[in-house]
This record gives sequence, structure tokens and C-alpha cells, in this order.
Amino acid sequence: MSSHSRTTLVAALVFVTALTTSCGEDLNESSRPEAVRPVKLVTLAESESSKINRFPAVVDANRLFELGFQVGGLLQEFSVKEAEQVKRGQVIAKLDQRDLTSAVTSTRAQFDNAKQEYERAVRLAKEDAIAKTVLEQRKTQFDVAQAQLDQAEKALADSVLRAPADGIVVQTLAKRLQTVSPGATVVKIMDESLYKATIDVPASFIARLPKDESDSDNREAFVIFDVAPNQLIPAEFKEITLLADAASQTYAATFTFPSPSAFNVLPGMNATVELRRRNTSQSARVAVPVAAISSDGESKYVWVVDKATMTVSKRQVTLEDSIGALVVVTSGLQTSDVIAGAGAAYLSEGMKIRAWE
Repeated sequence: MSSHSRTTLVAALVFVTALTTSCGEDLNESSRPEAVRPVKLVTLAESESSKINRFPAVVDANRLFELGFQVGGLLQEFSVKEAEQVKRGQVIAKLDQRDLTSAVTSTRAQFDNAKQEYERAVRLAKEDAIAKTVLEQRKTQFDVAQAQLDQAEKALADSVLRAPADGIVVQTLAKRLQTVSPGATVVKIMDESLYKATIDVPASFIARLPKDESDSDNREAFVIFDVAPNQLIPAEFKEITLLADAASQTYAATFTFPSPSAFNVLPGMNATVELRRRNTSQSARVAVPVAAISSDGESKYVWVVDKATMTVSKRQVTLEDSIGALVVVTSGLQTSDVIAGAGAAYLSEGMKIRAWE
């Protein structure tokens, strides 16, 4: 075969090979199945009828009594111990009362004498047998003696400390036969019937609360301890500070709750305060995963799944402010809708999907 013929044959083979390859590629492209993206499907359900917010709390005594004598003296009796239960009116401590008792006896004698002199002066004044100035003098002496007796009796009464309420002795700060000064704290007693839990409420949460307090009946508060996570202890709002913490921009809110019967509670324990606000709105509210929410900068949207064609379409939604794995959609969705969850960020209008198990 000549050189020219061989060259012509090689060129023909190259052309045929290229043509065959090109046709093969076109055939593969046309026969390639449409891309189907796996997506986690979320079937919507109506959100809880109560909106729940949880805050970490620190527990403390609602009432802590710091007891001391208003008079000084020798601590004669002091038998209570820390952690001891006491009853209202129970004697906690008593001072040496000998001098105080003597003072009462002396002032009572002076009072009795002044009283007799004043009553005698009153009788004489009725008979016009005594000067008015003398009557006034007797009255002054009587009043002074009365005040001195009252003071002496009060000092004697103040020499005894009694429990102001049922509670437990938290701390003792004196010992028997010790001399104590007036006003010095001798013992601290905690009222066990009621405790308080304090939480730090963010300014953003406060700002979202309605000013109208007429719906306060729709609000509930509970205290929960780790030792009994299923026991919700009803709590009542007590107070809130109106000045925010400069560093955290939070407000300290305090709730009171009764002592649980199933376990012991002590000041300093950690707990959780759960705030619930029942939803009275008639509009549909559905809870969706945060991962299902997309944004185009100005609006929020989700990808709604057409179960018949397994394609997705964009739908704009309105969200309720919240923190956590779920967010509440207040408009744009119905409880019968199915939306794309995990993987939603990679979807486009009309894209085919399949359920990702």
C-alpha cells in the first residue's frame, strides 16, 4: 500500500473513532437519570398550646430570721443546735434574768405608790381640797412610773428569744454563758414552709412580654430540681428588679414555692424555673426544626414537599422569636404540610427529592 493510501486510511479511522465517541457521550447524557437529592422530611404538627421558657435558678430561703436580744447580758440558756427543727413560739435562748426581774419588782413598787398618790389627788381635787398644780404633779409622777414599769417589763420579755415561725436553725453565733451585746445576732432560723428561686431574665425576653397584664391567668411558673425532673412544683411570682445587671443585661426575677415533701431543699441549691404562657390565639402555630428555615436576606422561607411528585417549592413563613432546636412558625404553614428538614439549604425550586431515612 502506498504512503498516500495509508495516510488516508488513518485519517478515516480517526474521524470514525471521534464520531463514535461523540455519539456515545450524547447517548449517555440523554440516558442519565435526573439528579434526586436526599432530604430529611418533616411532617408538621401543631405546636404546644403553652409556650415554655426555662431559666436556671438559685434557691434561697424566702424568709431568714436573724435573732438577737434587744438587751445585753449573760446567755443563760441556749440549747438549740444547727439543723434542729423549731416550732413557732419555742424558746430559743434566754439571758440571765435576775437583774431584770429585780428591776421589774422595783419599778412596779414605784408605780403602785405613784398610782395611789395620783388616785388620792384626784379624789381631793373633786372636793376642791388640793391645788390644781399638785394634781398635775401627781399625774406626771404616775405617767413616769408607768413608763419605767413598761420599760422594765419589756426588757425582761426581751431577754427571751422565741422562734418567730416554724423552721430550722441555720446557724448559731453564740454559746451558753457568753455575754452578748444588744442587737447582736445569736441565731439564724430559716422558714421552711416557703422558698424562693431567683432567675436572670434577659432584656430581650422582658421586651417581648405584653404590657397588658390582663392575661396573667394564662401564665404559670414551676420550679424543677434535677433530683426530681418530673415533679413540677407550682411557683408564684414575687418580684423583679427594675435595674438590669450592667454586665449581663439581665433582670433578677424571684418566684416563691412551697417546700416539696419528697426531698429536702436547702439554700444554694440549683434548680430550673419553667415559665409557661398558654396560647389563646386561634391561628395555626407549627413547630419546625431550625435547620428547615432558610433566608434570602429579608424574608424567611421553607421548602414545602409535594408528596405526589416529590418536588419542592419555596414558601415564605413568619417566625416567632425563640431559642433552641425548634422554632414556631406563626403563618405560612399548615399542620398537614411536609417540609424539607436537614439538607434544605441545598434545594432549588422544583428540585426532585427523595426521603432520607
